[in-house]
Amino acid sequence: MDNAYFDAIHVWLQQNTGWIGPAIAMVACLESLVAVGIVLPGVAMLFALAAIAGASSISIYPILLWAFLGAIVGDGISYLLGYYYHERVRCWWPFNRHPQWLDGGEDFFRKYGILSVVIGRFVGPVRPIIPAVAGMMGMAPTYFFTVNFLSALAWSPVYLLPGYLTGAALQWHDKVPDQLMVMLLAIICIAILFPPLLISVHRHFKPRLIYYLVLVSGLLAALVFSNGAGLLESVNQYAYEWLTAVQLPWLQKVMYWVTQMGSIPVLITFSAGGFFWLYRSNRLIALLCLLCGGVSMACSVWLIKWLADNERPQVVTGLDPYAFPSGHTTATAYVLFSFAVLLGASRSFKIQWLWASVALGLVMIEAFSRLVLQVHWFGDVVTGMCLGLFWALVALKMKSWAEKRSQCPE
Repeated sequence: MDNAYFDAIHVWLQQNTGWIGPAIAMVACLESLVAVGIVLPGVAMLFALAAIAGASSISIYPILLWAFLGAIVGDGISYLLGYYYHERVRCWWPFNRHPQWLDGGEDFFRKYGILSVVIGRFVGPVRPIIPAVAGMMGMAPTYFFTVNFLSALAWSPVYLLPGYLTGAALQWHDKVPDQLMVMLLAIICIAILFPPLLISVHRHFKPRLIYYLVLVSGLLAALVFSNGAGLLESVNQYAYEWLTAVQLPWLQKVMYWVTQMGSIPVLITFSAGGFFWLYRSNRLIALLCLLCGGVSMACSVWLIKWLADNERPQVVTGLDPYAFPSGHTTATAYVLFSFAVLLGASRSFKIQWLWASVALGLVMIEAFSRLVLQVHWFGDVVTGMCLGLFWALVALKMKSWAEKRSQCPE
């Protein structure tokens, strides 16, 4: 298609911003459709549309909702086509010319099962194929549409926020502070480079889980002691002043939405999807251990908050007055780190890298949002990450111990 055609659409959408949401829904739907999504540059189009929305100061909420609805409809149609037409899908273009695409999708589905629907939503080459393959291979509609709904909740912000932030930042041109660019670059680099290093060390030396637990416990104890002794005050104040430059109106709005990732409703929804997967996989021990770890994590957060009695940088209506540690960061770290380990267990290096990087990146973004909104100090979010990781390791250790006990002969 001629680039001039896309340029004309781009200009028209800039002048008619009310149609950006429906346009995003349409692209999200088409990108998910079997056959169509293979040839459509959906990622680039979604990025461009989200950038227009950000530059036009359109609220992020309806944009994400439109993308969410479009993705659900597109994947749902693809699944139903595979479910009702089965092998006849192979006779359709382009699969009649490239049968290896469906073969690869079937191998992927056999390897990962119901989890392939989640992974496939984020991986470009198999994204428009997996829903149809799931239908062709007889996956129950109840299971598919449950996973389809839950995975779309995470997909829409992951695919839309980069473009939206880019468009919003372009409004400021040279007014985008260096601190913001440094923080985003640091988050990206750490999320991409640290997990493969840790995975490689783990595979080479094969340390026991208890060693990680002792290491994180020591770090957590040091942070709690430093906070109680007042050693973190200078660091907190320096980070607070350094990040003052990022108190931009558009970034505040975006970070207000981002921080909802660590809210109770969102984490419960995400955890429900994970528990559903564990239940379907007959991994009841892991499910119970994560539930116990979650309750213990929540209790420890409130206990430390009460004992530390630290004030927040700013008093915010609707939030408790205690700052240390960050409850949002702790809960996000616990949930994402726990499921990242479970999803990556016994998988290939690339799959483990993928889940670990996604989890670490989202946790750091959650922590950054708390700093931008000035509801927590730097020490609060760092301690929250360590506390969440600590209880994730405890839950995984409980799971390992319980599974060994269940296998022992009476």
